[in-house]
Amino acid sequence: MKSTSSYLNLTLKSLLILSLVFLFSCSGSTSNENKVADDFKEQKEKVVKDLEKMKASIDDSIEDVEDKLNINEGPVERNLEKAKADLENKKKDIEDSLKKAKDASKENWEEVKSDINKAISEIEKGFNDIKENIESAIENIDN
Repeated sequence: MKSTSSYLNLTLKSLLILSLVFLFSCSGSTSNENKVADDFKEQKEKVVKDLEKMKASIDDSIEDVEDKLNINEGPVERNLEKAKADLENKKKDIEDSLKKAKDASKENWEEVKSDINKAISEIEKGFNDIKENIESAIENIDN
């Protein structure tokens, strides 16, 4: 039987891998912003695809946290429940950005793209904060 610390370390490692995938999909939409073709339709399709990848990464992270919620440690379970709630909030933010991207017109595309890039930056920061909170919870248990 694995200890709580082992489960948390496994959860952290899983979240770190998922966060790398998440950040990789995010970085493609922000760092290559100036390289994207001028064609509105191509830009829109790329943004929608990147946001869908980010949403899938968050879904994977939520599932991973849900799998670990059966740990019978009060504080650990509360931290994982908070991480799950935070991830679900980030998922909603991605869904909102995805809807904006899908509904965008050629006339409002530049504004929508700017809003989405801001949202992605905030989501990346939030995702990193969630990861740090889980790391902190593991450190507190190990000490």
